[in-house]
Amino acid sequence: AQPQGPPPRSQWHTAPAKVFDNLYYLGQSEYSAWAVTTSAGIIVIDALFDYSVEDEIVNGLTTLGLDPSSIKYVLVSHDHSDHAGGARLLQDRFGAHVIMSAADWDLIARNAQSWPKPRRDMVATDGQRLTLGDTTLTMYLTPGHTPGTISTLIPLKDQGRPHVAAEWGGTGFNFTITPDKPRRFWDETYATSADHFREAVTRAGADVLIANHPNQDDAKRKI
Repeated sequence: AQPQGPPPRSQWHTAPAKVFDNLYYLGQSEYSAWAVTTSAGIIVIDALFDYSVEDEIVNGLTTLGLDPSSIKYVLVSHDHSDHAGGARLLQDRFGAHVIMSAADWDLIARNAQSWPKPRRDMVATDGQRLTLGDTTLTMYLTPGHTPGTISTLIPLKDQGRPHVAAEWGGTGFNFTITPDKPRRFWDETYATSADHFREAVTRAGADVLIANHPNQDDAKRKI
């Protein structure tokens, strides 16, 4: 039998941290969420689980001296519950716009799991720019991990010095194999997406790597 309910807080809670002048880590021990601060509010990238969003994101921002009611956008890299599960709370409580790709909005609509799904809102397209105040993120569709995974370029500053971060939106090879989409289809899709985002990263001169799981970017040690 599988245990019911969320795991004990002691197993997943992580203190929030300032990482760059305008980038904050709000994740838990094995799942990342990021806050990008701008002159006109906050963009949250990934929203964790429904059981941890209040603790890590809402209370985490408050702990850092930031106002969670300033969250304007929640950019969800893909529809899995460890990244999308908390989006509904941020949508309902703060009126934040939730952004996903069309393919993953469709995927989440078919998801029968019990976690709260966000209401369909903004649809990201390949190369779309998201501007809030003085900051513009650029989103790229990189299907593979899910049919509509989003990877993002994020302008940052470190003590005033400019940097560009690249976040790959989904790393695992957890493909859903079907007769019309065999393993080869997903391998080739993933590889094509990696090439596509690599080109964008090169053009932008990105020099920072972040991920949505801290074991993928060594965030725990770096923070």
